[in-house]
Order: sequence, then C-alpha cells, then structure tokens
Amino acid sequence: MIRVKMILGIVTCVLYFGSVRLKDCNQNSQCKCTYDDGGVVDLTSLGNTDNTPRFKDILSSSEGNFYSYNPCTPFQEEECTDAAVCIINPDKTQSITIGDAAKAAFKYDDDSGNLIAGYTSGDITNLRLSEIILKCDQSACDPEISADGQQNAGFFQMTLTSVCACPNGCSASGPKNCSSGISVGTILCILAVSVLFLYFVVGVVFMKFVKKKEGAEIVPNIIFWKSLPVLVKSGGVFIVSKFQRKGDSYNSI
Repeated sequence: MIRVKMILGIVTCVLYFGSVRLKDCNQNSQCKCTYDDGGVVDLTSLGNTDNTPRFKDILSSSEGNFYSYNPCTPFQEEECTDAAVCIINPDKTQSITIGDAAKAAFKYDDDSGNLIAGYTSGDITNLRLSEIILKCDQSACDPEISADGQQNAGFFQMTLTSVCACPNGCSASGPKNCSSGISVGTILCILAVSVLFLYFVVGVVFMKFVKKKEGAEIVPNIIFWKSLPVLVKSGGVFIVSKFQRKGDSYNSI
C-alpha cells in the first residue's frame, strides 16, 4: 500500500510539474535545484532539523486556517507526520498533512517569474497538492511567509519570500551576501568612540612624556573637561527655560 501511494505521488508530480516551460530548475534533492545556466536555489538553511516546522501556524486570514511549512526535512505537528506542509483548523482541533516531505518537486512559473516548490500527499481517492511560491528578494535575509490558503479542492498555496529563492543566493549554511546587520549609525558610534579613545591615549602619552606633566594634568585639555559638566548643565537649563516660556505663551492665549 505504501508503495502504491509513493507511485501515485510520483505520477502526480510528473503530470503537474512536467508541462513544457521556457525555463526550468532541475531538481538535485528535496532542498535544491539547478537552472540551466548553473544558478542554484538551495533551501537547506530555511528548514528545521528537529522534527518541528520552521514556519509554524501561519494564519490564512481569508479562511481562518493555520498552515505550517518546513523545507527539506519532515516535521510532526498534531496529526501531521512526515510532513512538509500541514493545515490546522481554526480551533486547532484537527490537522491534515497536505504535502509529504518526501514528495517534493520544483518548477519555474513563466507567467509570474517565480520558482515553485510543490508537495503532494494522500492517495488516489483523496489527493492533495501544496504549492510554495518562492519569491526571490535579495534583501530578504530573514525569510517572510504568508498563507494564501486553499485555491481549489485539494490545492493549497503559500508564498515564501527569501534571498534563498534567488539563484546562488544561499548555500546550505545560509545566505551568501547578507550583511552582518550593523547599521550605519552603529558604525559611526564605534568610530566616534574609537577616535575619542585614541585621542585620550595619545594625549596622555604626550602630556606625560613630552610635557612632563603629572597627576590630573596629564589629561589633554584638562581645563575643557573640567568645565564640560558646567557647560552641559547650562545648556540643559537654557533648553528647559525655552520650553517653559513657550508653555506660558500657550497658556496666555
């Protein structure tokens, strides 16, 4: 019986994904396919390997059902086992596998320009197909997913936006060209602190060994640093007084 189901799943994939297309991505594994020009789409880094879904209980607002998805490796959630895609009803009392992890196939959609990962499940009397639309976005280092829900009887759809959907965007370990996440502001702060530290170190060395100063006098521009708290306090008082005067003028209207 298991062998029959596997054959049915394979036949379904062949029929669905075997249509004539202008472009194709030849499947290498459950996680990866290669375009004719050599570009590789690798979803390995997007999947959990601990039997849990990377994308769990994603709400389809149009129908109220929840969807879970995990690329590459199977997961278990409620009654869904060995699943790539699982649907859970609104009160989370029922769940059905709508895509087996072992029955993955890739196709390129010429109309939308997106790669699609498809998964089948069920048997000849109750066959189900789930499409994961893979949208390439070079800036989407953190993947985003939405549940588009059931399109027709037994046909379900989700949309996954990620740099890993782009040719050569990811390796098995993750995105190839994503930044470390340090913002420009953070870099400027680091530079400012570094310059200030260097200023003090060089200044102290100069004052001690060249000017032959001792004690607090080795601090460069000691007069300025001693007066700094007073200057800050005066500036604060000035700003507060400005706001107070504005408040008084508003109250007099």
